[in-house]
Parts: sequence; structure tokens; C-alpha cells
Amino acid sequence: MLKGSSLEFGYYRWLERYLVPLLALTGIKPDHLSLLGLVISLVAGIAFAFYPLVGGLLTLLTGLLDTLDGSLARSTGQNRKFGAFLDSVLDRYTELIIYIGVWFYFYRQGSASPAFYLTFLFILFGSLMVSYTRARAEGLGERCVGGVFQRGERIILIALAGIFNPLVNRLMGSPAGHWISDIVLVVVLIVLAVGTNLTAIWRFLNVLRNLRP
Repeated sequence: MLKGSSLEFGYYRWLERYLVPLLALTGIKPDHLSLLGLVISLVAGIAFAFYPLVGGLLTLLTGLLDTLDGSLARSTGQNRKFGAFLDSVLDRYTELIIYIGVWFYFYRQGSASPAFYLTFLFILFGSLMVSYTRARAEGLGERCVGGVFQRGERIILIALAGIFNPLVNRLMGSPAGHWISDIVLVVVLIVLAVGTNLTAIWRFLNVLRNLRP
């Protein structure tokens, strides 16, 4: 989500008012939610390869679990370094698994061109650098949460693309195996390839400016 925005504030407020109290009553731990998110991401990745609509819905669920574990940890006083580290590492695996599912979908369609592979590499590189710049900056004691294409935004975009892609395909009656038949996914992948790298560069320059003597 957009860090510091009213949308993010309202979303977390809704979680803490309605869902977190229910989870606290069950006795489930934040780490359990993190592990459950990883399992569901595996299912989402497989589903994306064959049924993008299902993959998109499951991807949204992984995003929900990712925000729930942190909210539950704060609300129940279980905010530990162990859980924070576990959640951060599993988040990277979760996102990568979903991207692999999207890649396999295009591979199955026979529409994975060299340009597609290049776009995919840019997405993976950009996503990695967005996370790394934040981790390295915070290791130096510098706050680094700016930029539009953070993990929450990336998960939401790819999930919505998976949900709407088959619906748009049906409306357009696009020929199978041609890139235009998956125009929604193609456009979102291009946006992610550009947006993630711009976010990483923005963070890099911003932190450099703040650290300069």
C-alpha cells in the first residue's frame, strides 16, 4: 500500500478493528500466518500458470495474510525480531513464486518472446533492488519507505491483472498464443518492469542525499 497514505491508514484500521481480534481469539501466531502465506503463494503460482483468475484471487489472499501477520504481532505484543526476519524473507519467496507462475503461463501460451524475457528480468531486478535499498538503508539507520512500487502495490497489481486478464480476453475474443490475447497481463508486467526500477533508483538517490555529510 502507499506508505503513509489515508488509504493505508484506513486499511490497517479496518484490519485491527475486525479481523485481528478474531484471529487473536483463535490463538494463531503471526509466524503461522507468515508460513500460511508462503503455502498459499505456492498454490497461487501453480494456479497462475493454468488459471490466472484463480491465481489472482489467491495472490490477493497472500497480500492480506502478509499485512495481517504484522497487525496481529503488534496488537498481541508479539512483535519480535525473529518474526520480522521470518516475514521479510518469506515475502521475497512469496513474490518470486507468483512471478514464476506468471512466467509459466506465458510459456504455456507460446507467447514468451525475447522481449517478454527481458521485461521479466527487469521486474525481478527492480523488485530485488526496491527491497535491498530499504534493507541496506535501515541497516545504516536511515528510514527508506518511499516510492510507489513497493511490495504491497506489486502484489495488488499482479493480482488484479490475473483477475481481469481472462475477462478482458473473453470480451475481446483475442486469438490464443498472441501477445494481444493477454493484454492486461502484458501491460501490468511492463508497468512493473519500469516502476520497480524507478522506485529503486528514487530510493537510492534519496538515501544518498540524506547520508551525504
